[in-house]
Amino acid sequence: MKRHLALAGLTLAVCSLVYAQDASGDRVVVPARNTNHPRRVDVSLTHGSITVKAYNGKEVIVETPGGRTASNRAPREVDGMRRLDMPMRGLSVEEDDNVVTVRMRSNEAGGVTISVPADTSLKLHTLHGEIRVEGVNGEIDVDSLNGTVTLTNVSGNVLAHSLNGTIKATVDRVDQSKPMSFSTLNGTIDVTLPQDFKANVKLTADHGEIYSDFDFKLSGSLTEKNDTSDGKFRVRIDRSGLVGTINGGGADATFHTYNGTIYIRKKK
Repeated sequence: MKRHLALAGLTLAVCSLVYAQDASGDRVVVPARNTNHPRRVDVSLTHGSITVKAYNGKEVIVETPGGRTASNRAPREVDGMRRLDMPMRGLSVEEDDNVVTVRMRSNEAGGVTISVPADTSLKLHTLHGEIRVEGVNGEIDVDSLNGTVTLTNVSGNVLAHSLNGTIKATVDRVDQSKPMSFSTLNGTIDVTLPQDFKANVKLTADHGEIYSDFDFKLSGSLTEKNDTSDGKFRVRIDRSGLVGTINGGGADATFHTYNGTIYIRKKK
């Protein structure tokens, strides 16, 4: 059964979700219906940052900042007239089969802060804003067109992308059966991984350096070999990136930046 809460203008439709508003902003609580089945949170914004933090509760809590900055600075009364604040942000929260979908009107900004149970999978996208995730254990798929991505003490498998922004991640545990990817066009990639991390790795830094304290077993990609009758041969190696393994190899892990440096650190 689908449950939906739309906060657009003065229209409010409430099923079982709990909504509140005060000067500090909007707050939507999505109660847990099936705690035996992990949640998935899907957030897509045009303008605004996304912050997701794990906590000990069972509900998903979606919060937005207070009203427009200009209104906050203006006096509440002028010449005996009361200020009429702009309507609520165009926030939409929908829950269906343990998938919580969060959207905001494209002309609104400010971002969202979401508290989730630790075992929650995430799909987060924003065009203009940062993405921050802390303490979540699940499938994490994050994408910011213009903004940094910061993942702190996460576990599971990670797909992280930014077109213009740094990616910094600390991964406590890795799902060894699933691929991982960290990519940005303009920015540094700085990833800390467990000491027992195993992967088949491809590293590309077109205009930057690559550093790591893991022991890599590097290999070239043999793409052409022509044997001739006089015993001569030609070998061409693919220089598009470094290919190798960490701790004997495992699932694929890709690290790519066009303008930036890659740091792959071993968790102490």
